[in-house]
Amino acid sequence: MAIEDQSAFEVWQRLKPDTQFAVKELSSTLEEPNESPAAVLDAYLFAKRALAQSMQFLLRSQLPAASRAAFHEVRARIQDELHSRFSGRVPDQFLRVPYGTTANEELFAVLHQEIGSPVDSARLRTVNADDIHTERRIRELRELGLDVTSAKVNGHQYYILDSLELDSARIRDLVVKAIRNSKALSKPQKDELVARLP
Repeated sequence: MAIEDQSAFEVWQRLKPDTQFAVKELSSTLEEPNESPAAVLDAYLFAKRALAQSMQFLLRSQLPAASRAAFHEVRARIQDELHSRFSGRVPDQFLRVPYGTTANEELFAVLHQEIGSPVDSARLRTVNADDIHTERRIRELRELGLDVTSAKVNGHQYYILDSLELDSARIRDLVVKAIRNSKALSKPQKDELVARLP
């Protein structure tokens, strides 16, 4: 694959020697017949952290600029729909598009790069350096109204971005969630605002 982000690739190149060292340390620890389980686990955790960080930058370096741009285009479409449907019914503070983090953008980009095809959840976790919250970020993409489905293949979890069509019902749900999460409103005020939504 072509290098799309030169700076991320350069970070990967800087991290690569440390990653090689960590992997060699794990390998030599595993080869030692009398090594303690604690030493093996320590070597594994050291290698896992090094690999997670360096592979994150390697994967980032491969993400097409067009896929990153598509994420912002989708968010702009959601923003337009929020305002066209709900402006004047509820205060504008509840019409902001959530989930615009780098993690959301990069997960979307990995899925978008393979749109219509299954992407291994392990690959998606790589973009977040094996962060345990990757599945939550994918749920957030669904909450934006994106058509992200899941499937099991040979016992492994895969995710598929089937299209860039937005689920309009999910757009309304974003407003409801923003209202319900407000700390400034009482429950009756929240109920009254939600009742205004078509």
